[in-house]
Amino acid sequence: MNSTEPLVLALIGATAVRVFAPDVVRGLRRLLGAGVRVGAAELFSHRHQPLVQMTVEREAAPGLDGTEQQWGSS
Repeated sequence: MNSTEPLVLALIGATAVRVFAPDVVRGLRRLLGAGVRVGAAELFSHRHQPLVQMTVEREAAPGLDGTEQQWGSS
């Protein structure tokens, strides 16, 4: 084994990373974006009925509905 062989292998590896890394990153971003689109479409397809705003009826607290509450009464 020559003493320059590890250096040559490191340079080849660094060159390969520098050449192919942008394509790999771009491909991973595209896959992630496609996964998000598929997931959103899947969630949207399971929604059969539109969202309905729920109304909650509350009892009016004594004295807050415009009438005066007498002291001592409950």
